[in-house]
Amino acid sequence: MNSGISMLRGDLLEYRAQNRWFVMVILLVMALLMGRFFQLQVLGGKKYEKLAEINQVKRTRIPPRRGTVLDRKGRVLARNVDLYELSIVPHYVEDIDQTLERLRALVGLTDDEMTQAKDRYFAYVGHKHKRFRDVTVRRYLNGRYCPADGTRLEEVHPTHYGHCSKCGKEYIELPDSQEQCPFDHAKLEKTFDGHKAVCPTCSRIFAFGDHCPEDQTLLSDVTHALRCPRCQQDYTDTVAILRARLHEFSGVYVREQTVRAYPFGDLFAHMVGYVNEVNGEEIARHPGVYRPGDYAGRRGVERSMEEVLRGKAGEEVTFRDSRGRNLSVDGTGTPLANLKYDAAVPGNNVVLTLDVEVQRILKEAVADVHSAGIVVMQAQTGEVIGLFSTPSFDPNDWAGRLTTERKKEYDQNPFYPMINKATTAFPPASTFKIVTALAALNEGIITPETKINCPGYYDYSGHRFGCYNKYGHGDLDLLRGLTASCDVYFYRLGEWLGMDRLEQYSVLLGLGRKTGVEIGEDMGLVPSREWHERTSKGGFQPGFTLSTAVGQKDTRATPLQMAMVLAQMVNGGNLLHPFLVDHIEDQDGTVVRSLRREPGEKIGVPDEYLEFIKNAMVDTVQEDHGTAHNAQLESIVVGGKTGTAEALQVKQGVDPYVARWLAEDHAWFVGFAPAHEPKISVAIIVEHGGYGGEVAAPIVAKVIYKLFSRNLVPD
Repeated sequence: MNSGISMLRGDLLEYRAQNRWFVMVILLVMALLMGRFFQLQVLGGKKYEKLAEINQVKRTRIPPRRGTVLDRKGRVLARNVDLYELSIVPHYVEDIDQTLERLRALVGLTDDEMTQAKDRYFAYVGHKHKRFRDVTVRRYLNGRYCPADGTRLEEVHPTHYGHCSKCGKEYIELPDSQEQCPFDHAKLEKTFDGHKAVCPTCSRIFAFGDHCPEDQTLLSDVTHALRCPRCQQDYTDTVAILRARLHEFSGVYVREQTVRAYPFGDLFAHMVGYVNEVNGEEIARHPGVYRPGDYAGRRGVERSMEEVLRGKAGEEVTFRDSRGRNLSVDGTGTPLANLKYDAAVPGNNVVLTLDVEVQRILKEAVADVHSAGIVVMQAQTGEVIGLFSTPSFDPNDWAGRLTTERKKEYDQNPFYPMINKATTAFPPASTFKIVTALAALNEGIITPETKINCPGYYDYSGHRFGCYNKYGHGDLDLLRGLTASCDVYFYRLGEWLGMDRLEQYSVLLGLGRKTGVEIGEDMGLVPSREWHERTSKGGFQPGFTLSTAVGQKDTRATPLQMAMVLAQMVNGGNLLHPFLVDHIEDQDGTVVRSLRREPGEKIGVPDEYLEFIKNAMVDTVQEDHGTAHNAQLESIVVGGKTGTAEALQVKQGVDPYVARWLAEDHAWFVGFAPAHEPKISVAIIVEHGGYGGEVAAPIVAKVIYKLFSRNLVPD
């Protein structure tokens, strides 16, 4: 019995010990839980309260800032401007109709913008994933920069406008009797129906009455106090207005977007080019480089230097609450707070050999002709210091801002503003005779004293080839043949040389192939006998050689190529590789890489022949009987060669004025200066301009005079 009691006591003692351990474990667990609760609710309460608000974590790709394009003196030709975009996220918008109506009142949304935003909202809001996508309501919100060209806006006295909610246009309302622009007093150009007028000076549009001239919608009053000094249009800083009211909205955002702007407009359009949005094919061809919405270069340097300019994209993480508002978790110590964005790497800058002041001179020089291309080249190096084509276009239009009306204007322009005439191939006409003369001299076929009689025509292989002077030039030597630009003289040289030797010397001088300049260009063509056998109906005909010798028929060259050919003949025979990109620099202005091209080897022609042709071109200008005497200057001795290319074109359905223009010949002139030590060569074609000596030569003379008088010619 005692042993049983002893056993019971032992069991009780063991139970009590186990119970104490159990209680201690429970107390320890409770202490740990209480400590954790204290840590979560007291010490970390604010952090987790912030995390509880997070409704969405959004990763956003950061497009890189594109490098700028500069002229030779550092003036910006293409830059980035921070504009803004108004968008909504369907998931967070509580009442789409009310939201859009309130936005209309703030920024003047049009009916189309309202409809498009609403349609996309309903297409996305019920979708599991699409409901979080951005729906763009308006691109290019007016901020402190002009949405058309990126120029910084200036504060001015407020101007009252009438806004049409249907078409989105704005008009300054005027009384019916108003005849002059209230801003610059220019005579207004009224439309046929008399409902609106345009000022030819400031381009403002006016309405007579309180209804939209386009659709008769009642205009609502708006007031603008900002003006673009470049385009003279008036704006309101709607970005500031929206940002001040964003807290009143759910799911409405004003997003910054970088757009391309071209401060000099059409002055550098064909050389600099423009950018616009990439397409699906480009995205597939460059995986990881482009995403939908990215921009890429389309023409000019923007395209050829795309890899240099575009930079590398980055990524950032943003957080939104249940109303779609962006949150910050910085400083909370959470793993989310440690998510760092990858900074985008900006592109490098591209510095050109072009000069703003030279470009302005070229633009002024061709202002009175319908269509022309002109090039100014440094004769010793091949650097292009000026290149202009008229009519031109505004790259700001094409960089994502092109309206239907504006595109229609470009498409219907009969003088083709989108084509760069300076790099388009045309028959070079008599400017090509310097190539024929050089080939004949170097081949020993003639000497400078060789005389040929010109009766005004040359009968060859059953055909009569006429000289432009139908009365003939009589007996001429080579010097007189060049200064008078006698066709018969060069018909005979072509006959003696043969087609293939003409083609051989042309290729030697760089014709028939691209120069390699960093913009789009035609190859041109100097046909060979084999080319004619392959492409001409009936094969090669002997008379083709005569036409080629005077730069007609199938022969093609660009003004850029002819400026290069001329420079090579007057710089001592050094072959050139034209270029208009000087160097690449980083964002700090440090030169990363020079792209200057050195002159190549010698042409391989005796200096005496080059000197002879050079002096003949000087006589062509300086002698009164020379075809280029209209290029004479008192202060500078100019040399050059004229050309008049047959260019009759017949198009059905064109305006009679355009039809008459198309019937005219192309006017050419290539010139260099100063004669004793040539520094520049200039080539121009005036499309359907008439005679080269009468039209093209005086234009180049004005350009040369202004370049030297203003010290714009580089050493």
